[in-house]
Amino acid sequence: MVGASLLSGAALHAESMSKPMINPMQKEAAGGMAGALAKGSFRMAEKPVSGGFLIHSEGGKKMLTLSKDFKTSDMAPDLKIVFSASTTPLASTKPPGYPLKPGSYTILAPLKTSMGGQSYTIPASIDLSKQGSVLIWCEKFNATMAWAPLKG
Repeated sequence: MVGASLLSGAALHAESMSKPMINPMQKEAAGGMAGALAKGSFRMAEKPVSGGFLIHSEGGKKMLTLSKDFKTSDMAPDLKIVFSASTTPLASTKPPGYPLKPGSYTILAPLKTSMGGQSYTIPASIDLSKQGSVLIWCEKFNATMAWAPLKG
């Protein structure tokens, strides 16, 4: 009896060893976040902000995805997602608007909505290796709502 018990215990152990263990980071990767190129949390500039972003590869394309908990001012018109070569894009600006200097940023796309998860395709013309931060910017008033450094 003891031999049969040991044998079945060994079989269960062998079966559990054949199943790969998945840690929480692997679960995130399995859920479509594989190939993360950069990620970060937005920081307040002119207006309060919450949430963050992830830049990842999907179907051979680079994508910027805003988190489900993303939220910025819904009162600001003409919001855009822009990249800046600087890792501290607001260092040379002054509140309250935190204006960007012409030529110091690259517009990715108009912001689809002021809150919630959303994704944008990053064109090949934007070289991410030359970008230091991502910003939520009001083009009409040249005012930065939020920003985040790019981190790999």
